[in-house]
Amino acid sequence: MFINKDLFSNQQLRELNLVKLMSQKKQAYDYKSICHYLDCSFMTLQTEIAHLSTFPEIKAFPYIEPHLSLSYKREFGPQKLYQSILLEAPSLRLLEILFFEDPESLDCLADQLFISLSTLKRLIKKTNCYLENFFNCHIDIKQLGLVGQEKQIRLFYLKYFSEAYDMHQWPFASMISESVLSDLIDLIVTSLDTPMDRTHYRHLKVLAAVNLVRYSQGFTLANSDLPSQFLYQQIKDLQPMAQLAQRFLESSGLSLDSTALSELFSAYSRNYLFFNDYNLSTAALEPLAIPADAWQAVLEKLQEQFGLALQNREELCRILQEATILGEEDRHQNYLVFDHKEPYLNYFRTQYPELCHVFSQALLLPFLKRGLSCPEKMRGQLLYIVLVYWDNLFLQLSHSIQKQKLLIIESGRANLGQFLQAFTGQYFDITIHDELEIDMENIRQNYDLVLTDVALEQTEDLDIYFFSQLVPHIALAQLNDHLRDKIQAHFKAKCQAFEGQDQAS
Repeated sequence: MFINKDLFSNQQLRELNLVKLMSQKKQAYDYKSICHYLDCSFMTLQTEIAHLSTFPEIKAFPYIEPHLSLSYKREFGPQKLYQSILLEAPSLRLLEILFFEDPESLDCLADQLFISLSTLKRLIKKTNCYLENFFNCHIDIKQLGLVGQEKQIRLFYLKYFSEAYDMHQWPFASMISESVLSDLIDLIVTSLDTPMDRTHYRHLKVLAAVNLVRYSQGFTLANSDLPSQFLYQQIKDLQPMAQLAQRFLESSGLSLDSTALSELFSAYSRNYLFFNDYNLSTAALEPLAIPADAWQAVLEKLQEQFGLALQNREELCRILQEATILGEEDRHQNYLVFDHKEPYLNYFRTQYPELCHVFSQALLLPFLKRGLSCPEKMRGQLLYIVLVYWDNLFLQLSHSIQKQKLLIIESGRANLGQFLQAFTGQYFDITIHDELEIDMENIRQNYDLVLTDVALEQTEDLDIYFFSQLVPHIALAQLNDHLRDKIQAHFKAKCQAFEGQDQAS
């Protein structure tokens, strides 16, 4: 996650960095170390904590001697808190006003932001540093609008609106009918049988809304291309199209034609991404684009190496190819500040490092074979795509090794054993010990691990976990750790064997 100093006030920078520090969970921090990290006084830190505590996402921000801790309300998390801070940022409020409105003067703009004219000029100067460095555009004081590459201006707003507003919110209501865009996308994906999920659908709506607002204001990409004409030909004679075109005209004042489709869906229509046949894709236009058959080979190799089934390989190839074609316009890059992929990737890198390493290396191969470099950001994006879209991955990971033979030796009526048989029976072969004697040699030969609240004789080649409280949540946590360790050891052995085969050949 990258927090740019030109996008936020000093107070917001401290707050964002404080939340970032508290979210790392690598170690606990006391006031002194936090003040050093934020480069602020203790009094300033107290002010920031007090202000952050007012955000609805925060459940508690207590100092439990000797460390500061942060907890969120159960329906929220760090991403929602970052979103709230984002919406309060003066620079972003300024840019949102300029997106929707055409202020008459700097004085009017300053009044809308409730700041002085001199403060507004400083804010514009600071905001321009960010825009010029990352999006090759800037705010023109005379025109009171953004000038620069239209594609980059639209990209900024796509990222901003995608991150700043939730799926159920529609910030474009004053200018664009959500139902019109929804019906248009529904018509396209239904008639062309385009694979679609919830996040993809939301992404297309925000993309189309941002592009339509800019297009209706007279800004164009000037690329009425053949693919968009082809797309228009596929839908223009469909029954719902006449009524939809009329609603589109009433909502936006524009005709729904091939030019409008090109403006609304930009790279999606330009690269035939609505079509199932990826051979149509003009991938040569995009320097990082990798063809679907290259991803097919990568996924087949990973399946062979780890023994994991992949029922949706074609879908995954599409998503990987789409990511390399779209680059920053891809739906998995829709953020300015909080990268929602990182927590998920961090989990896998921590819990399954061997798997992550091999997956990452395999995903680089298509680039290396073509003499292309793959930026670090795209590496994380591709790895995230494979981990998230690999069908039924968690269950397959759990089943990648033989069922562990688990013996439960507990006092009383074997309440835990009966619970675990019902709850985890598909992951462990569970036996409840009901003999009068405990034969450790027999147990060693027939079981992989033992859960018990009875002191047992130490035995080699057998994992024994003793708990004075043998209750479900403790046992489940231990079984999860045990299973993960065994799976990781299994993957490590697989990788070593695979490397040995490669060297031999």
